Amino acid sequence: MARRRKGLARKQLRVMPYFIVLLMVTGLLWLSAFAGVGFKSFPTPKLGLDLQGGMSMILSARLPDGGTPDAKSMEQARQIIEDRVNGTGVAEPEIYVEGTSNIVVNVAGQESDAAELREVGAPAELRFRQVIQGPVPDYTMQDPEDFAEVPEDEDPAEGEDPEDPTDGEDPEGEPGDELDASDPESPDEGTEDTTEDGEEPTDEEEVQDPADSDSTLADRREEVKAKIDPQAWSMAELLISEGGASPDQLPIYMEAMADFGDLSPDDVAVLSLEMQLMIPTIGCGQLNARAPGSISAMDEQVVACDRASPERVAAAEEAGQSPYSKYLLAESTVEGDDIASAAIQQDQTAPGNWAVGLSFTGEGQDRWIALAQQAQGTQVAVVLDNLVVTAPTIQPGAASGGSVEITGQFTADEARLLAEQLKYGSLPLAFQVETIDKVSATLGLGQMQAGLLAGAIGLGLVVLYCLMYYRFLGIVVIFSLLSAASLIYPAVAMLGEQIGFTLTLAGIAGLIVAIGITADSFVVFFERLKDEMKEGRSPRSAVPRAWVRARRTIMSANTVSILAAIILYFLAIGAVKGFAFTLGLSTVINIVVIFLFTHPLVSWLSRRGRILSSARLSGLYAGTAIGSGVAARVATPKES
Repeated sequence: MARRRKGLARKQLRVMPYFIVLLMVTGLLWLSAFAGVGFKSFPTPKLGLDLQGGMSMILSARLPDGGTPDAKSMEQARQIIEDRVNGTGVAEPEIYVEGTSNIVVNVAGQESDAAELREVGAPAELRFRQVIQGPVPDYTMQDPEDFAEVPEDEDPAEGEDPEDPTDGEDPEGEPGDELDASDPESPDEGTEDTTEDGEEPTDEEEVQDPADSDSTLADRREEVKAKIDPQAWSMAELLISEGGASPDQLPIYMEAMADFGDLSPDDVAVLSLEMQLMIPTIGCGQLNARAPGSISAMDEQVVACDRASPERVAAAEEAGQSPYSKYLLAESTVEGDDIASAAIQQDQTAPGNWAVGLSFTGEGQDRWIALAQQAQGTQVAVVLDNLVVTAPTIQPGAASGGSVEITGQFTADEARLLAEQLKYGSLPLAFQVETIDKVSATLGLGQMQAGLLAGAIGLGLVVLYCLMYYRFLGIVVIFSLLSAASLIYPAVAMLGEQIGFTLTLAGIAGLIVAIGITADSFVVFFERLKDEMKEGRSPRSAVPRAWVRARRTIMSANTVSILAAIILYFLAIGAVKGFAFTLGLSTVINIVVIFLFTHPLVSWLSRRGRILSSARLSGLYAGTAIGSGVAARVATPKES
């Protein structure tokens, strides 16, 4: 008899490991949720456009000839913009074509998100271009009194670049601005071999002038020339012929060429490349504001500015230097269409920063290797629309690789946006941002409160039913639902920060439906337990038997729910995706709770006193006396 009891004891479930795992999972989710908000506030789920309102942007298509875009191109552009905004399928924006040339983008968010929203409509035309000249500092960002002067007895050719106020520092100005073109662990260090500012390009790097073959551009340039003081224009031509201004001449040129600083971005775009690069009063503000895609032609040389991180801007301002630089770039041989995939990843050269990893198509890889071989020892600029994202030096051996990593002290959001822009391709049309306005909620918090009230009523009815029918086990149901809530809330908050998941009314409906699925798992388990105890087994032996039988049914039902959620998520559109996402998430959490909390708790209760043995307390017998089956077996003599 003692041996039999010992064997039964070994079969009893050890509940503590299950509770520990559940606590670890719960703690990890809450830690991730707090980490998403920087431990500065309590994490809250992101609400969708229908609940909190957001931002509305109108994009207007611009064709070079001023014509009207065709419907097919507009729909293609709308789809690409939707993919960029809703890459995970759970942000639920409103994006539609309005009229013949406008696209309206409505997304959930605050006014602080307007800058990021603008990037959604960027053409995202990626080009890889070899650097011909640069970097030339943007002197419009500096105080003329801060321009360095070269002592008379010092030869600029023997020291640092006379026009570069960074005094020999890395022209990029930021550690980690590299483009790893081969082994991710290969070094990207070394002195950048670039043409000195103001140095005349070699014959192989002769600067082109599109106006020589474009009469319209030449006429337009004459119109811009009429806006400039003749003496200033003559000084500009003299400056170019001399290869740039020396530091002590810069204040004079800055004052004499002030008219160039008053030109509009469209006016600056028609000037010669030498003027855009060398005239100190033409700044990156004008160059960056040129029409989207204005330097996208692959067979033309261009002038573009680089980007600067907030840290770099702050450091440059403190040093009295310009954080931005201008580059003269060669024709492009590698473009965005040569990219097979783009994904966000950790910056391997600067821990804590983010990067974008690119892999090329077959033909794209051949083009990239040819460019890397040609540009070894010089800089290659990664140009996105009108902006140089980074301009690293191509190290020897880099040409053997078929993938690159774009770095530049990106934040996670910046890297994710860039990856999505490159992954979904460039827009077939160039768009101009017409307006960005704040919009109110389409349904409002009143509907959300009504939905939550409906969920609370449903949850209350489930709890009331369990308390009336299962009595003490109804308390187990309550704690199980609380355990599920403690997992769902941080999961939704964390996903809002990590993948942009927004909770809409459709998502709330998915959570409410999941309450029924969770309650169904409890009913299956408890009914199996009731059947086992009706046959006369004690709670101690009935719980393991009931769980084995109920587990298969519970897993089958939850698997069907998960499959339905997956099918809806991938095949449906709009709000149905949000419903499917929350339904699938809640079902997975239901499985975790039933396995790690409900079953171990009931198993533990079965070994504690007469809580489950009492029909009045547990409600498991439905009027059947406890132990009647056992008593009958004892009263009946064994057959010999």
